Amino acid sequence: MQSIKSVEKAIDILSCFTIETPSLTVTEISFLTGFNQSTVSRILATLEKKKCVERETPGGKYRLGVKFHQWKSILSKEAGIADLAKPVMEKLRDACGEEVTLYVPGEGNRICVQAVRSRYGVAKVTQLGKILPLHCGASGKVLLAHLPEKVRKEIICGRPLEKYTTQTITDPVELETDLEKIRQNGYAVSVGEREDGTYSVVAPVLGKKGKIVASLCISGPIFRFSEQEKPNLVMAVLGAAKEISTTLGSSERDEGSRA
Repeated sequence: MQSIKSVEKAIDILSCFTIETPSLTVTEISFLTGFNQSTVSRILATLEKKKCVERETPGGKYRLGVKFHQWKSILSKEAGIADLAKPVMEKLRDACGEEVTLYVPGEGNRICVQAVRSRYGVAKVTQLGKILPLHCGASGKVLLAHLPEKVRKEIICGRPLEKYTTQTITDPVELETDLEKIRQNGYAVSVGEREDGTYSVVAPVLGKKGKIVASLCISGPIFRFSEQEKPNLVMAVLGAAKEISTTLGSSERDEGSRA
């Protein structure tokens, strides 16, 4: 099926607006997309007419418009995994004290779709909507480990893996070995793989037919993590992930067939 290039370009432009870059100039969008400034200006003018973008001030930077707030309201009426998981995540946070987050896979990365803040003053804080890699950090590796083999190979071998810390695994063979261990264990633990000084304990969340749909994560600063506490955290996150999975329609039979 033939795609419509102007629509593709409009989506590429809208995708430039992120948590880190909520407002942008024509020049900045041109740099991010590789489109010339006249093309960017024409598409932005159309998007502005349709209320998809707006100016912060006359002649100022662009930001997402009211149309996205309308679409968000429509989506919020549909109970998604983030809404269903939140009560369980809050109980898990109350039990361990640390931040609890939920990630789903998307376009070769992972996206934080729900976050329950830590009870501690010094804590790990993850922004909703944050896009993070799959190859490092327990939350990403749990998702990566259960992707179809072809998709997993493309992510691991398609391009050099970025090294975030000294603990990041960037060798494809070593990473595959680590992912196999995660599949066997049914959970993952990482220490300082994406951010120095942090840890994560993560379990998979399953949907119908035992298919992985998300990863549930307990994370915090490394000074509050110990080998003695690790088994308790693993059991807690596994129990919470199973509770969410059951809510989503997963069954004991599904989990058994995936193992």
